[in-house]
Amino acid sequence: MSEPVDYLTEETYRPEWLEDGVTEQTLDAVVEKKPVLVKLGKELSEYERYYMVGSGGSYSVQLPIEYLADKYTKVPVKAYSGWEFLEQRPAAVDEDAVIVFISQSGKTKEIVEALEWCMERGAVTVGLTQNTDSVINGKASHGFGWDARGVTLGKLGSLYILFGSIFREKGYEVGARMVAAVTRLPAILPKMIPEAKEAARRHGLELKDHDEMFMLGGGINWGLTYQYGFCTLMEMCWIHGTAIDYSEFRHGALELFTEGTAAIFLRGRGGQRGLEDTIIEFSRGNGVKCIEYDSQGLDVDNLTTPFALFIELEWLSYYLSLARNRRMGAWRFYDKVKF
Repeated sequence: MSEPVDYLTEETYRPEWLEDGVTEQTLDAVVEKKPVLVKLGKELSEYERYYMVGSGGSYSVQLPIEYLADKYTKVPVKAYSGWEFLEQRPAAVDEDAVIVFISQSGKTKEIVEALEWCMERGAVTVGLTQNTDSVINGKASHGFGWDARGVTLGKLGSLYILFGSIFREKGYEVGARMVAAVTRLPAILPKMIPEAKEAARRHGLELKDHDEMFMLGGGINWGLTYQYGFCTLMEMCWIHGTAIDYSEFRHGALELFTEGTAAIFLRGRGGQRGLEDTIIEFSRGNGVKCIEYDSQGLDVDNLTTPFALFIELEWLSYYLSLARNRRMGAWRFYDKVKF
C-alpha cells in the first residue's frame, strides 16, 4: 500500500524564508549593520583589485556588483563561482587584492578551499555569511554575518553596502547611490508583498503544467535571471529552467519560442527596454505563455530592480510549488551527493 499523498496548501505549507516578517527582519538587520559595512568598505578601498567567490545563489548575487563596477567605475571587480575560481586560480590574487567569499552556510567546501588558497597568496579575505559565527568568517581577515533569516536579500544588500562604500571612497558617485538604495528598501519591499502574492497565485496556476520554462533578463538583473532559472526552477521546483540574456535572444532561443512554451520576463530600468519590448511582442504573437515582472510598475531606479523583482519571483516559486504539490528544499540529491 502506497504512502498517502501530502497535499500542500497555503494553510499547511510555507517555507521558512517566506514566513511573515522574514523580509522585514532581514532588511532591517542589513540596514542596522550598515555602519560596520561602511567602515569595512573604507578600509578595503585602499586595495587595487577585487574578487567575489560563491556558488549557486552566492554566485548569482555577485553579478549585479560586477555589472555596476564595469558600468560606472574603473575598479577591477570579478565574479567567480567556487569551483571555477579554484580551477583558474587567478594570477592577480596577491597582497593588493581583496577577495569576498560568500556562503549562506559559511562552510561550503569549495569556498573554504578557495579562501585558504587566497590566504596563502597574501590576499585580504572577507567572509560574508548568514551567521557571524561561521567557519569562513573564522578563517577570513574580516568576517561579516547579516544575522537574519532571509538569504538572498541579506547577501545582496550587504554586498551593495560594502562595494558601494568602496566605490564611494574611490570617488565614484554610484557608490553613494548603492548604499542609499539599500537604506530605502525597508520602506519599499514589504509593501510589494500583498500584490506579489496575488499575482503569483494566478501565475502559479497558469504555469503548473509546464515542465520547461524560459527566464529572460539582462543587465543588472542577469544574476537574478540566472538564479531563478538555475537554482529556483531546477533545484527547488524540479522544472527545467533556461536562463536567456535579452541581448542573445535571437541567437538560438528565437527558434524555440513557439506556441505551448512558457517564458518569464524580468524588466529592468536600463537601456534595453526597447529590445525587451520587441522580444515580448514577438513571443506573445508566436503563442508563448508570457509572464512579465516589472517591479509592479513602481518608480524605482535600475539599482533597485534586483531587489524588487526578487520579491515578485520568490512568491511565484511558492505558488508554483503549491500548484505542482512540490516541497521546495526537499531534495533528492543536493547535499547528499558529495563533490
